[in-house]
Amino acid sequence: MRRLALLFIAATLSLTAAAQRSFDFAEKFLSRCKGDSTVKCVTVSPKMLEQMLKQHEGDRNESLIQAIGKLKSVRIVTAHEDYYQRAEELLLKNSRRFKADKDYRTEHAHGAFFTRKNKEGNTVELIMLHEDCKSQLLTIINLTGDIDEEFLCFLYNNKTFKN
Repeated sequence: MRRLALLFIAATLSLTAAAQRSFDFAEKFLSRCKGDSTVKCVTVSPKMLEQMLKQHEGDRNESLIQAIGKLKSVRIVTAHEDYYQRAEELLLKNSRRFKADKDYRTEHAHGAFFTRKNKEGNTVELIMLHEDCKSQLLTIINLTGDIDEEFLCFLYNNKTFKN
């Protein structure tokens, strides 16, 4: 009886921990694309980000370095064909969780920014969708961590993402 009780407690704790785990957008999107070999994902860890920053010490923007240091992970997903529409639909379907922030369109590309905020109103996830119109290559950049307003402004005002 004692073993059964311990087994039940262990099972309950593991289910609770699994239920509390929050999936980022890239993980949700990848689960929808299982089995499709054209969809690729690369995850960049904080340690790898730190190493990349050390390599480029000449072009130091201290506030950008500080913002990047607050990130937990960066996932870069690439896919072809109609995946931009699928990704956007998934974000819009989960509009209570992900809020549209800004979109852009140029002659060669288009995209959108979405954010997820925690209960305190801080941005904890940033999703950038980008599609090259000519090649129809979708790139999703999914940042998680403590994403401050200064970092968001830097990204939004970057010449690559201007309207």
